[in-house]
Amino acid sequence: MTQTKTRLNSDLRKKMGGLIQSFFETQKTSELENFKSAKEDMTVAYDRAFKTATKIVQRAYPTDDVATLNAFKKKYGNACDVVAKDSCFYFANTDTNQKNQNDIDAEHFDFKLDATMSGRFNSIDFSLAYFRDELKGNGLNPEINIQQQEKQSSPYLTQELDKVKKFLGMYQGDTSGISGEWKDRYSLDVIGTSYCRSRTIPCSSNEYEQMRAFKNARQSFVQSHYTWGEAIHKDMQDITNALKDYKYISDAIELASRLGVNVNENELQKTVGVSLTIYQPENLANLILSRRIKQDNKSVIAQFKKARQSQVSVN
Repeated sequence: MTQTKTRLNSDLRKKMGGLIQSFFETQKTSELENFKSAKEDMTVAYDRAFKTATKIVQRAYPTDDVATLNAFKKKYGNACDVVAKDSCFYFANTDTNQKNQNDIDAEHFDFKLDATMSGRFNSIDFSLAYFRDELKGNGLNPEINIQQQEKQSSPYLTQELDKVKKFLGMYQGDTSGISGEWKDRYSLDVIGTSYCRSRTIPCSSNEYEQMRAFKNARQSFVQSHYTWGEAIHKDMQDITNALKDYKYISDAIELASRLGVNVNENELQKTVGVSLTIYQPENLANLILSRRIKQDNKSVIAQFKKARQSQVSVN
């Protein structure tokens, strides 16, 4: 008797794609190890840089003066409301010898979760990378910006990012939850109600370089997330196209098996309610595996870590 082949449908294709992607996200690749290590370094870099920023800010606005002004505010009201918490500071390197003040090194150093990023990165990309596990655990997609790079104006991307912002407490000016806790942790008292660019705070050349190293480390951390996410996304694009083209579950299971993903057809169908095949399971599996060779190359990972540590080191 000829066995009837179970045909694939959209639900089965989606389920299979999800299983393969989950498998990829746990594979020990150099990109993943670099991302994990970069997060550990980033946590240290934030605390070190904030320690340096605290020294700079409190030298400009001594804690005794802040306490006095707060006492005046309590006594006289809003007329003395000149102390505020801030997480963004405009530091200027006053050790430089330029005669023209416009040539002095000065820039913003922002500790907020949604601090502006340079290049192709958006202000939310740091949060997506740093709180990836928390977002993933709550059914949100921390790689949404990576997967939708070519569709930055799509309603779907906006909808998914709004979900992320609500979870983090960053939606429409909200600063509660994770965002609020982060702000409280990385805020300092400053005197003056003007914007931080008008409130230039002097620092030494060494302090300025430490702060620049922090900003570069932040950028590198987000890049490590993108590098890992892009590698997975590239593979999943081919796999998604292949699954659309496969007619039968057996083809999809063969592909998964060759990639190292064990799939039980009966279990797969329990959760689930014609073109020419151009992606043969064996060929596609070999292509993906050639990209995703598990790397146990300690020297490569050590080089990644050494490069980052040189960026975040503080003298």
